[in-house]
Amino acid sequence: MERLRTAFNTICIGGAAIVWLFISALIAFPFLWLKSKNRDRAVRKFVYVQSCGIVFFMRLASKAFRVEKAERPQGSCVVVANHASALDLYTISAFRFNNVVYITKGWVFKLPFFRYVMKGAGYVDAETTSPTEMLGICKQAVQKGCDIVLFPQGTRKDPRARFKSGAFYLAEQLNLPVVPIAIVGTHKMLSVGSFWIKPAKIVLKAFPAKYPSDYPGELGHLHMAQDVKKQVMDFVDKEEFA
Repeated sequence: MERLRTAFNTICIGGAAIVWLFISALIAFPFLWLKSKNRDRAVRKFVYVQSCGIVFFMRLASKAFRVEKAERPQGSCVVVANHASALDLYTISAFRFNNVVYITKGWVFKLPFFRYVMKGAGYVDAETTSPTEMLGICKQAVQKGCDIVLFPQGTRKDPRARFKSGAFYLAEQLNLPVVPIAIVGTHKMLSVGSFWIKPAKIVLKAFPAKYPSDYPGELGHLHMAQDVKKQVMDFVDKEEFA
């Protein structure tokens, strides 16, 4: 039965998701291209709408789908989440973060179509952007009311990878709260290197914000990274083995 459900998910739901991405882009792009003022914000809104659609298809493909929200802080924030699947990027929309700048690996900027969206939205290539340039770009994004989204593990291949401290150093330098998010089950639904969409239980949880002021000292951002990883991965472990 699970093989049958996997085949249905992959062919029917996955196919519908691809059609959604293609048709929505086909409809939106002429308007985005003609828009001269605040085009980057319009592209980010477009990505949010597309992501909400993918989350809808994820719900259809899942065994169960649960979202646990927390009160988000006022103003901009840095959103950090664990990372084990290509689906993770879309799940951020489930928490209604609709004007975000992603900091991600450079290979995404080389993909056909996606590179134009990434550049148009003002997303940041973590591999070719120096720390000083990244800080400046993120300052400008925050002034525009954006949230900054990072996956501090930096890889999908090792779900237990450490949380690198760069995201937390960025939050410290910009004096922004950090919103930790736990993503459970996406690696079972769409694992690295696979195109099969398996039925899986998906749980998404946002935790209350953490503030740089709660982690004083030169190594404060390192301590925050350790605390956030423990909080997120403890929840992931609890849900996966429940």
